Amino acid sequence: MGTDTPLAGSSGLRRAIAFSVFARVWQVLTGPFTQILLMACLLPAARDYYYAFSSLLGMQVLIELGLHVVIINMASHEWAGLELQNDRLIGRSDARSRLISLGRLMSHWYRVAAIVFLVILFPSGLYFFSSQPSAGSDVVFAGRAVVSWQFPWLALVAVTTIQLTQLPWLSILEGCHQVEMLNKTRFWQAVAGSIAVWVCLLTGCGLWTLVFSASVRLLGDLWLIHRHYAGFFGEFANEIAGAPAMNWRDEILPLQWRIAIQGIMLWLAIQLPLLFVFRRQPEGDAARLGMTWSILTAAQGAALAWVETRRPLFGSLIAERRFATLDQIFFQSARTSMLLITLAAAGLVSIIWFAQFSMHPLAKMLADGLLPAGAAAVLALGFVANQPGLCANLYVRAHKRDPFLAASVISNLTTAVAQLSLGWLWGVHGIALGYAVAVAFVQTPLLVRVWWRIRRDWH
Repeated sequence: MGTDTPLAGSSGLRRAIAFSVFARVWQVLTGPFTQILLMACLLPAARDYYYAFSSLLGMQVLIELGLHVVIINMASHEWAGLELQNDRLIGRSDARSRLISLGRLMSHWYRVAAIVFLVILFPSGLYFFSSQPSAGSDVVFAGRAVVSWQFPWLALVAVTTIQLTQLPWLSILEGCHQVEMLNKTRFWQAVAGSIAVWVCLLTGCGLWTLVFSASVRLLGDLWLIHRHYAGFFGEFANEIAGAPAMNWRDEILPLQWRIAIQGIMLWLAIQLPLLFVFRRQPEGDAARLGMTWSILTAAQGAALAWVETRRPLFGSLIAERRFATLDQIFFQSARTSMLLITLAAAGLVSIIWFAQFSMHPLAKMLADGLLPAGAAAVLALGFVANQPGLCANLYVRAHKRDPFLAASVISNLTTAVAQLSLGWLWGVHGIALGYAVAVAFVQTPLLVRVWWRIRRDWH
């Protein structure tokens, strides 16, 4: 482990960004191959379950309540007076004790949240998927054949529950500028996860593929926290009596409840439409929407890495009141992020368009597994339009305050209603149109307006 903060120097920052981008680019480049394997190895009904599982697991936000974002911002402000030397925290004693109290408090909170998650999510999935016909029946539900899903669902929820208990420590690492090692680990997790998915699909594991993929990520998290940073987190084992501590009610709750409400609204806008398609649309439509959405999300994540990896740096610059440097770095990274998502979206739509006219079996399989070019283009426009709002969100939240509540609730409710309403009329085409229109004309204008006002008033 290094002896100082990875973000302290420009080379460390460049490496952190590089590893984050590598992970996202890996997902973008391997995504089509993974989708082809999914189409070749899973029946359309099983592919629908594959993406419905992931969407229902997104209900984690209802339990976790956005605390990981708060932890990153809180830790980054304390880290302005600290550094890591030989696995030991060095710096101001008050900042050290407050960081340790934050980690201990959040660890206890997440252990309780994980138990609640397990108790709620597993039976919720049983109820949601139980409307499927019994095994061996010729009856279909919403045009979908029978799939054995119960045991994979139980195992996937169990693995996700364990992952949830590790989330506060990962957030502490990110807030403490250890993003180079964190992103390096995430890159290898992405590579290993993709290989695990390919091997599982080729060997006929079916829906168990999701379980093995999640387990690979969990093993990486456990190694990073309990092996590589064992010395660092060993300092969190004992509470420092009488030392300054983080106050949950006064310091964490004011930001947490705002982020929690926004996270819930975001789940309604992003995950609920796919579950709606799973329940009401013909076999294969949920998979087509899920596959296209996954590729665009991976591209968006890779583009957003230019801003997201600087979030701890933003927090430290704000704590030091270096606002000119903050704005210079933000605008440069935001412009790069916008260019990348635009190029990626145009590339995906072009591939789908050409695949629809190609007679090659692989091209035909890819075209059949993704949304039609027209719907994909509309959905891609929505992702491009969403990027300025995402960048603005990261900038403002680095101030340990969140004024996006009203804008987020309005925009996400609008997005959810638009998708479900138009989806009821025109299926996946309506979902894509509803998302693009709501994001371009409601969500992004509201979020950017808040960012502009905050930047003017707070600085």
